[in-house]
Amino acid sequence: MKTAFRTAATAAVLVIAGMASAQHIAAHANATGIVKERMDNFKATQGHLKAISRLLGSTEFDEIASRASWMRDWGAAMPAAFPEGSGRAPSEAAPAIWSDNEGFLTAVSNHVGALDKLLAAAEAGDAGAVESAFKAVVGTCKACHVKYRKF
Repeated sequence: MKTAFRTAATAAVLVIAGMASAQHIAAHANATGIVKERMDNFKATQGHLKAISRLLGSTEFDEIASRASWMRDWGAAMPAAFPEGSGRAPSEAAPAIWSDNEGFLTAVSNHVGALDKLLAAAEAGDAGAVESAFKAVVGTCKACHVKYRKF
């Protein structure tokens, strides 16, 4: 069961990671200012998600907690990284971030809440809760990307 969950979680992370095509990679290289800063933070988040997916089922709770904490801090700072007018190319932010800002803020809040649960599970050393919370975190990433990111 744990192997199946770990495989599914890894697959979910890889799907999210696979959403970055060569076009998106080129856009990142041309980004500056707040757009580059948020792209860099999302790229770092991707690395943390991949690392945690590999740690599922292990007792590396301190490592998981550290990575979840970093992502939580970025999640809390995320709304400020999307000021009005910062959606032009090479940004990958969808216009819905500003036209449905309340929905975007709710999505960010859901993400931070999921990370709080992941962090608490890791700090408690509860492998089952870590796996469940990680799945929820990945779900919040996907839900936000579907509506608030251009592909």
